[in-house]
Amino acid sequence: MLTSMRKGASGWIAKILFALLIVSFGAWGITDYLTPDPDPVVIKVGDTEIRSSTFRNHFSRSLDRLRQQLGTTVTQELAVQMGLGDDVTNGLIDQQVLTREAERMGMSISDDLLRTVIASDSMFQGPTGQFDRTRYEEVLFRSGMGEQAFLADLAGRLIRDPLVSAATAAPPPPEGLVKAQNAFAGEQRTVVVLYRDHADFPAPDDPGETVLRQVYQDQETLYRQGELRDLTALVLDTDEIAKGFAVGDARIAEEYENRKGQYFKPETRDVAQILFQDADAAVNAYGRLQAGESWVTVVGDSGGVATELGVLGKGQFLTPELADAAFNVTSPGAAGPVESPFGHHVLLVKTINPESTTPLADVRDEISHSLALDLAIDEIIERANAVEDAIAAGDSLESAADAAGVSLMRFDGVTRTGLDTAGNRIDGLPPEGQFLAVAFQTEENENSILTERPHGGYFVVRVDRVVPETKKPFEQVQAQVLNDWRESQRSEQAEQAAAALAETLRSGADPSGAAADASFSLTTLAPFTRTQSPDPATPGLVTAVFDAGKGDTLVHNDYGRVFVVSITDVTTGQSGESSENERLRQSIDRDRRVETAQAFQRAIRARYEVEIDQQAVDYVLR
Repeated sequence: MLTSMRKGASGWIAKILFALLIVSFGAWGITDYLTPDPDPVVIKVGDTEIRSSTFRNHFSRSLDRLRQQLGTTVTQELAVQMGLGDDVTNGLIDQQVLTREAERMGMSISDDLLRTVIASDSMFQGPTGQFDRTRYEEVLFRSGMGEQAFLADLAGRLIRDPLVSAATAAPPPPEGLVKAQNAFAGEQRTVVVLYRDHADFPAPDDPGETVLRQVYQDQETLYRQGELRDLTALVLDTDEIAKGFAVGDARIAEEYENRKGQYFKPETRDVAQILFQDADAAVNAYGRLQAGESWVTVVGDSGGVATELGVLGKGQFLTPELADAAFNVTSPGAAGPVESPFGHHVLLVKTINPESTTPLADVRDEISHSLALDLAIDEIIERANAVEDAIAAGDSLESAADAAGVSLMRFDGVTRTGLDTAGNRIDGLPPEGQFLAVAFQTEENENSILTERPHGGYFVVRVDRVVPETKKPFEQVQAQVLNDWRESQRSEQAEQAAAALAETLRSGADPSGAAADASFSLTTLAPFTRTQSPDPATPGLVTAVFDAGKGDTLVHNDYGRVFVVSITDVTTGQSGESSENERLRQSIDRDRRVETAQAFQRAIRARYEVEIDQQAVDYVLR
């Protein structure tokens, strides 16, 4: 058989086929047949491709912003459930659609304009107010965006913004609409409020397990327990490793000398000034101060403009001449007059703060910790490599921990938000939302990859057990079910009592007496608008009140409290002062622009073919 194959392969037909095969591999690359694209296309807008790396970067930045707003316990999975993935997808599509439309209309951005915009951005300017390349690179590094990506993003914004501005440009809202809106917002109600807490009504007796089990069965979501995971974590913490390094006094003293400049505080002076346009008036004011008159008196009748300049160093004054005048006096008092492009200045040096250097004793611990951290960074990298090698070799997490010289941490019954089943924060759990995100993306009985922590260090987490989301056993929540049932019964009692009281008021009874008879509290609320919720009113009650008219009596049962409200007066809103109208006009115009921009975006998007590889997007978001 093998002999026959060798003979066949030696023929000229086989040689031609082999040659064609070699050429095809050379032209297309053998890896294309063997390995998937490491950075696949996830979205296509026309002929523009958005790859997974771009999508991942945009999602990561959006997740960071969300965590700044809501806290670091927001995991990636929770953010996806909140719709962040869809927001990023639509945002990227909208950007590309507007960019393509602007280019179709002949708009473009030159390199010169990009340079001008970057140079004028204060974020990239140094102490002199000029563009600072080092600061520019630092800002990009902190943002996690490469220069090419940043330039592309900036060019896209510069080309899109004028297009959107042109589409949303329109005359201001009509004056009549603004006044009508202002009158609507200014409408007021005066009400008499009678109220009573649900807790004031008698608690019914325990109805028995049969009734409570029915309440429990009727509630599909109230008594559920989210997915739980038992975790084992190997955490390399820079601060913890730094504690193992002892830094000698000589090294600390050497570092103190190297850093001495940062512990030096130059002399500063607390300064006020009076600014005159007339030189003689400035000379006169200075003379009066020198003669012993108080600063307050001179400021009051000199005709100058007084300003508190605050605590300033010598290099922080408007001009060198002003700095010299303030720093030439040897004790607090008047200085000047000094002429500048703004006029004639008379200064008052209120206090002198001499230069100082923080002594070594005060910063010894700070320097020692900083040096230990430097040593720990090198050490932690070596330990991280040891962990990675151990896991790659198929060793257990326990063996990897031994190789790294650290103890494993174990956490049982962890929810997605880092709480236990009782709702308490689990002690010792790494505080970053990143840890929980990785833990809930890792399969049961699997190790995660070695992951770098946002503020230094690394971790690997193993998922030892997954307890799927389920309804809590009745026995576990029976007390809660009983409390919920009692609250519902009290709420019904409260609403019935309030309905009877409302009928009494409608029949003409005196509110004070009726309230006392029904054990309700009574208060009269001064005129308030629909945007206010004066105590004890709630937003829901305010909405109900403004849906009713003068003379009406209504019942509103809110959480924990029931209300009976009689509307005694309705005040029509006024058209407003010019300043109020202007603020409202700006608000209406802003809302109108947002709605117009959204409609414009939808119309433009309909012109372009958009393809979303949802499977690839979901893979990125896992």
